[in-house]
Amino acid sequence: MLYLELLHMNWLQLALALLASLAACTLIVFGTVPFRTHAQGLLVCFTRTKMILLGTATFSASHILIPLSINLPLAREYYILHLLFTMAGCWAATYFGIWYSSMPRSYTSRRFSISLGIAGIILVFDYLNIIFLFRDYVVWKPAPVLMTAASALSLCLAILRVLVISNRNREYHLHSKATVPGIVLCAAGLLLIPLLCAFSVLPVGNPAPGSYLHLTPYILTLFICSGLYIIPDAYRDTRQERQNRRIIETEQHYMSLFEYNPDSVLAFDAQGIVTGLNRQAELLARQLGQELVGRHFSDLFEGDYHALAQHHYRHVLRGQSSTIELELRNPAGGMLTFWLTSLPIVVEAVPVGIYSIIKDITKNKKDQETIRHLAYSDELTGLANRRSFHNLLLEHTEHTGVPAYPFTLFFIDLDRFKRINDLFGHSFGDKVIQQAAGKLKRCLPSSCSIARMGGDEFTVLVPHLRSGAETESLAASIVEEFAHPFEVGNHSVKLSASVGIARFPEDGLDADSLVKHADTAMYSAKENGSSQYQFYDAERDQTSLERIILENDLEQSLDNDQMRLFYQPKIDIRSGEIVGLEALVRWQHPLLGMIPPLEFIPLAEKSGFIIPLEQWVLRTACAQLKTWEQEGRQVVPVAVNVSQIHLMKPDIFQSIMSTIHELDFDTQLLELEITESAMMHNEDHVISILNDLRRAGISVSMDDFGTGYSSLSYLQSLPIGCLKIDRSFVRKITTDTDSRAIAEMIISMAKQLGLTIVAEGVETEEQVALLKEIQCYNAQGFYYSKPVSADEITSIYL
Repeated sequence: MLYLELLHMNWLQLALALLASLAACTLIVFGTVPFRTHAQGLLVCFTRTKMILLGTATFSASHILIPLSINLPLAREYYILHLLFTMAGCWAATYFGIWYSSMPRSYTSRRFSISLGIAGIILVFDYLNIIFLFRDYVVWKPAPVLMTAASALSLCLAILRVLVISNRNREYHLHSKATVPGIVLCAAGLLLIPLLCAFSVLPVGNPAPGSYLHLTPYILTLFICSGLYIIPDAYRDTRQERQNRRIIETEQHYMSLFEYNPDSVLAFDAQGIVTGLNRQAELLARQLGQELVGRHFSDLFEGDYHALAQHHYRHVLRGQSSTIELELRNPAGGMLTFWLTSLPIVVEAVPVGIYSIIKDITKNKKDQETIRHLAYSDELTGLANRRSFHNLLLEHTEHTGVPAYPFTLFFIDLDRFKRINDLFGHSFGDKVIQQAAGKLKRCLPSSCSIARMGGDEFTVLVPHLRSGAETESLAASIVEEFAHPFEVGNHSVKLSASVGIARFPEDGLDADSLVKHADTAMYSAKENGSSQYQFYDAERDQTSLERIILENDLEQSLDNDQMRLFYQPKIDIRSGEIVGLEALVRWQHPLLGMIPPLEFIPLAEKSGFIIPLEQWVLRTACAQLKTWEQEGRQVVPVAVNVSQIHLMKPDIFQSIMSTIHELDFDTQLLELEITESAMMHNEDHVISILNDLRRAGISVSMDDFGTGYSSLSYLQSLPIGCLKIDRSFVRKITTDTDSRAIAEMIISMAKQLGLTIVAEGVETEEQVALLKEIQCYNAQGFYYSKPVSADEITSIYL
């Protein structure tokens, strides 16, 4: 049996093992500082893992080399098992060492238990390795084993102390000269543990009497532990000074936040008693004339606010912050509004008090009320404005799950206000509006809501008016109120009011429709002479809507090919032959269908569109006759109506002749019809144009004769060739002696002047017989034909 001699070890392998242990300790000391930060994420996890792997590798190298340095045969069949156990034990010891070095300072009190755990791991794995590798030489000796365990625990305690001191210094950016010696001693101590395990169970021969050579490793361990414990914590005072300074700075920061806060800050204990005030809170206490310290803050409030304040503080004392708005009466009797934000003071997870920040928002509330008043009130009259009234209507019309009650809406416009404003200026007009608002308030019940929509327009919401008589009575009182003059300054002002009335839900189910319909009714009242009221009429509004559509679409009618030209024949009642045609325009609207001329001709005259429209009629009628002529059909003169507006154009003659020349049209086949009223405007101009037309071969007839206001004396001077008896006389010619007398007089006068006569609107056989009797031989009307298209005229007469 071979025996191990202490000085016969492989010193090269032992030196390499020491270097590996030194590298592991260096990694632990300098590699654990980043883990003390609060950073999170993949990078930190990767760094920790890398450090554990490197520490495990270096410690494993140390523990693998130490058995090899002992000059004793190894059990090769167990060497792989030895490697696995060594790496597992070194990984566990390294993991706990790095974990402990990375923990907050509060974990240093657990150093003994951590050291005991790391020492136990190292001893267990080292003894197992020795059993695997040197199982034939193991001799258990209790005393050395216990000494080895005590030495390992002492070394682990000393090493962890050095690691804590080193990391704490670098946390404060301090550098100690003892750091490097400490690392070296730690490495030597960790190297000794596997050696002590080997020496405690492997035979070292029979030592000489009095020899203490077998105690050498334990004595060396004692010196290493002593060296580690005497490494001074050189910067303890510096660290303590910095820590104290940090505490003082934190406290000063808090006091600055508390004392110099522009808002009032109060401190409370766990019973809700005020224990401290900042400067602003002291000013608040003087303003309230109250002593705050030593009393419940909620006692300052009355009624509902007292209960709210108590509930607020109970909620905060449960560990939850809260904000509440409170009102408090000051000694002068005014109300102060506060915005109270309270935060719990939590010590070791237990609420022990409250901090409350009190912000005086009295001025802000007043400013908000002012802004709201400006936003929803009329600045001039103090009444609600358009926005406010619209919101009120929405509240009355948009009921969700609640039945909507009927109400009435008045839309009021002051007649003649614009004239007063223009005459006396806007400043005076503003005073008139103010007076008018006062008159409305006086004549309406207090339950009514009045608003100024802008200018001289007002709206009134009248709730719960059910009968038409009630509504009419109230509307009449408004009209009557404004029928009387009133004094504004030194002037007496006479206005009148037009009132439009819309009812909910009959006249509209939403706010916009009701306002629109009431406005429409108001304009209807104005059209009827103003100073009256008018209910909304849906049928009339529909007519107005159609009128608007016609006005908008009229000017595009020609471009969109919507105009149609119809022809009504003039008949010789003696022979029944056609003697002429009248061209009559119709509008084929895509939505409203065929529109008669009485509906759109006045719109065309108003907009000026009548001129291009009559030019189109002239061109179309002449072109049609030209086509019939080219087809070899019998052609008769065609009559085209010319409005007063067109007749007043200076270039009307040139425009007509341009069309005729362009179409190479025979002027003898063209007749222009003008109304009697056209002669009342610029008579000289009209006579000049008519003379030019006669010289060009174009005949002129006077339409609707007998309905105008002109004198018959100048008829002989007009260059016309035909008179058309208006249909109003022809319709009653067989039943009304006056109409017959007028018709006979016109016929007699026309014969004396050598004019042709045509009776319009002939509809019955009796009318034809009477016209023949009084010697009017040309007639035009439904009795012979309605106005028809060119194709129908061709098939019937041509």
